[in-house]
Amino acid sequence: MRRADRSQLRRREILAAYYETLVAEGLQGSSIAKIAKRLGVPPSLLIHYFGTKEQMTIELVDYLLESYREAYGDELAGIADPLARLRAVLDLLFSPEYHQLLDDRAFYACFYLSLTHPDVRRAFATLYEVSLSLVESTIAECMAAGDLPEDDPHELAVTLKALEEGYAFLIGGGADEAEKALLGDVVRRRAVRMLGLDADDG
Repeated sequence: MRRADRSQLRRREILAAYYETLVAEGLQGSSIAKIAKRLGVPPSLLIHYFGTKEQMTIELVDYLLESYREAYGDELAGIADPLARLRAVLDLLFSPEYHQLLDDRAFYACFYLSLTHPDVRRAFATLYEVSLSLVESTIAECMAAGDLPEDDPHELAVTLKALEEGYAFLIGGGADEAEKALLGDVVRRRAVRMLGLDADDG
């Protein structure tokens, strides 16, 4: 393995340990010393790779974005038929499993930091834009193929993302699993109607 590859692998290991520490200890409690202890390495190693906890947090958001892409984004983007892809996107956006990929404590701790730190805010914006782009392009392809009535793909994509984020907020905080799934079905059906899909697609 090349030195650059080893370095990248080590950085990902550190970020994974930071994520685990963040879930267990919260943002304030996740010191470099505690992250290093979880890894069984000296704190100086983390400082060598990242310099500061702030820089580590910025890169953690990028790491979380990559986790979403690896878990869902590539698979969705690989569905050639736009209507099948749209159905898969709707199933995903309003499923509890998708929103439980990351622990709420870690996600919102990073989001809180984004309110005051421009680099973290930009990383979160990237996370949003990647997902929005996939939804918008899929809707546009469906319209071009005659599978959806003509409308503004961007506005529809933004509305779907708003519904998704509202759904994510409502199921956060330990809601009952059956209730999460039921609420997801309700919001998905509304999204299907908004898009003008046939009833069979709901």
